[in-house]
This record gives sequence, C-alpha cells and structure tokens, in this order.
Amino acid sequence: MKNMTTLKRTLTTKDLVIYGLVFMIPLAPAALYGVFLEPSGGMVALCYLIGMAAMFFTGMSYKAMAKKYPLAGSVYLYVQKSVSPAFGFLTGWAILLDYFLMPATVVIIGSSFASSLLPAVPVWAWTLFFIAFCTIVNILGVDLMSKCSWILFALQIVVIIAFIACTIRLWINGTIHFNTISFYNPESFNLSGILQATGIVILSYLGFDAISTLAEETVKPEKNVGKAIIYAILLIGLIFIVITFFCGIAYPNYQELNVDSAFIDIVDFVGGSWLTVLTTFTLVLSFGIATCQASQAAVSRVLFAMGRDGVLPKSLGNISEKYQTPAVAIIFVGIVITPIALFCSLGLISTMVSFGALFGFLLLNVSVIWSFYMKDEEGRRKDPLKTVFLYLICPLIGFVVSLAIFINLGINAHVVGFGWLVLGFVYLVCVTRGMRNPVPQLDLS
Repeated sequence: MKNMTTLKRTLTTKDLVIYGLVFMIPLAPAALYGVFLEPSGGMVALCYLIGMAAMFFTGMSYKAMAKKYPLAGSVYLYVQKSVSPAFGFLTGWAILLDYFLMPATVVIIGSSFASSLLPAVPVWAWTLFFIAFCTIVNILGVDLMSKCSWILFALQIVVIIAFIACTIRLWINGTIHFNTISFYNPESFNLSGILQATGIVILSYLGFDAISTLAEETVKPEKNVGKAIIYAILLIGLIFIVITFFCGIAYPNYQELNVDSAFIDIVDFVGGSWLTVLTTFTLVLSFGIATCQASQAAVSRVLFAMGRDGVLPKSLGNISEKYQTPAVAIIFVGIVITPIALFCSLGLISTMVSFGALFGFLLLNVSVIWSFYMKDEEGRRKDPLKTVFLYLICPLIGFVVSLAIFINLGINAHVVGFGWLVLGFVYLVCVTRGMRNPVPQLDLS
C-alpha cells in the first residue's frame, strides 16, 4: 500500500466486541419498545430473533471481507474492491445516511431521558452537551472511548440483571404468569407487520458494521475484526431477546401501555421507583454518551476512508498528528448531527434510519458471492463444501432476509433513502466528469 495514511492500532477483540455492544446498546429496547409493539402484535422478541438471524449471516459476509481488506471504510471499501469503485461509493454513500441519523437518534433519546430526570435543564442544552462531549472524547482517541465503553456497558448489564430478577420475583409470587406472547401471539400475528417492526429493530444491530470501521485501529484486524463482529451479533441478540421476552411476561396486555414510555412503565411495574430511576439514569449515559460517541466514531471513519480516497473532500482524510484520530471528520460529524438532533423528531428519524444499512448489506452479500464464490474457481475445487457454505449459502440467506426487511420498510424510509441515493449518484457523476474519469479509490498495491 503506497503512502497510505493509517490510524494508531491499540484495540483488541474484546475492545471491539464491547464497542459493538455499546454501539448496539444492550438497553436499546427501552427506547423504542412501545413503537415495536403495535406492528409486531406484541411479538417484539420474535422481531429481534429475525433481526439477529439476518445479521448473523450478513456478519459472516463482513467477516470474510474484513479478513481480506483489514482497513477503515467498512462496506464502502469491501464493495469498492470486490465489485466496482462506483458501486462502492454508492454503498458508502447509502450507509452514511444511517450513520448520520444514528448519533442524532441516540442524542434525541438521551436528551429526552435526561430531561425527565432534570426537567429544569432544557432538552436542547442536553443535546448540545452530549454532542460536544462526544466530539471531544472521539478526538482524544479510541483508547479513552474504549474505557468509557467498558464502564457504561457494565452499568447497563447491572440494570438488565436487576430488571430480570424483579420480574422473576413477581413470577414466583404469582403476581404475573408465564407466557410466550413476545415470540408468538396467534391473535395478532401479521408477517408484514413483524417485518416492518424488524426493519426498525435492525437499527439496534447496526453496531456490528461499526466494528469494521475501526479496522485500522485494531491489532491483527484481519483476524480480530471478523471474530468481534460474530461475537457481538450473537451476544447482543441474546440480550435483546431476553429483555423483550421478560417484558412480555411482565406485561402481556401491551395495548394498555403508552407508546412513548412503554419500557419504563414496565420497569416501574416490576421494580418500583428505585429501578425506574436507575434505569433512566443508565439510559441517559448509554444513549447520550456511550452510543453517541461510538456512532460518531463509526461515521467519522467512513468519511475518513472516503476522504482519503478523494471521492469526498480530502480534508476529511486528515489525521490529527497529536492524537492520531480523524479529527476533521469527527468535528464535521458533530456539526452535521447537531441540527438533526435539535429539529427532527424521533418518530421521523426512526422510520428512515435502517435504509442505508440494509442497502449496504444487500450489496455486501452479493459482493461476497461474486468475489469469493463466482470468481474463485480454485477455492471451489480445493474445498467445495466450505466455499459453498461460507460464500454462497450464508450470504444468500443474509441477502434474502435483508431484502424482505428492506421491502417492508416504511414509505418515509424508501422516499428519503432513494432520494439520498439519487443525490449520491449525481455527486458521483460530477466528481467523475460524467463518468469519463475513474472513480477515486484507495491504492492497495
């Protein structure tokens, strides 16, 4: 690789797994649990299970690509190198939509919970504080971010264990009764509604992709990034399913819950005010700080890779000499997400935020089939069973499930998403002077 600007390598597999778990937020069901209930017919755990299945097989595709291309850029780089630079750009452009919306989404949620704890402080003040704090932490380096991630992850696990223990206590004393409504509710089963809810649930799994954006800050990335992605998907999926399963046990009459406060209402029911306060405080830190800084770090790395390639302004590819972080990209992300977090509603953003990820997943799975199965005749001859399973069956399943969820996204997601893609294509045409010049890309020779 010729004169390539790279980042400081300090992260281990454990660090990446925790980063991914924090990004995906173990307590994520708390924020949107009420939103999932109606379209899924109360079968929220089933939606998380379907989401985990889709992400596992797509995660296997990421693992294959991360081993071959252990660099920042994630799906943008993978599709660029395995299919074409033009498709790579559009894939990176698509996922940027989610990555810009994601930090804004978690800041809105964190600010809302913070305001409920301290009503005297306006929501906009919390929003500005969280964005400024996370921007500074990300500029200072991934070491500091990683330490924060470990602490806040531990706090979330404490809350989850307390919630489960309180629910089991009510179950044992007969206040509530065992049920499986979170997995199957025959009275309101609707596949389209479940897939629509799963489309929003996918937002909670987006962190596994973010792991790949830290490849250039990881020790032995060709080995550790892929492992961390699979571990993170399985662990977070299990956590989500357990939480929502116990929510269904605690409160099967989900129609009675307030959409905006459903999870907190359940927590108050099973644990009382002390657990409600502890959960709310943890949610403030988890969304407003932990996930905001993790998602900001992810999008800044994609911008860094695209800026380094020259397909976006090259200043985005600059690295701070003092901290060895993409400071320009980090600051740019902070500037962009501020008005989104201040002036957009959570309901609007949540319906749009999975488009880019699912679009990227579709192209990535196709890229794995093309690059590792169709083009690799030697691999098919040498180890046909392994090649068929890893590079045909797994990505094909990931593609089909992702496509089903993608089709069932809300109308807002499709309108905004395809509009964003058209804008990206127009930009690409301008950059390449009507496609007469080659699309800028990283030289790996």
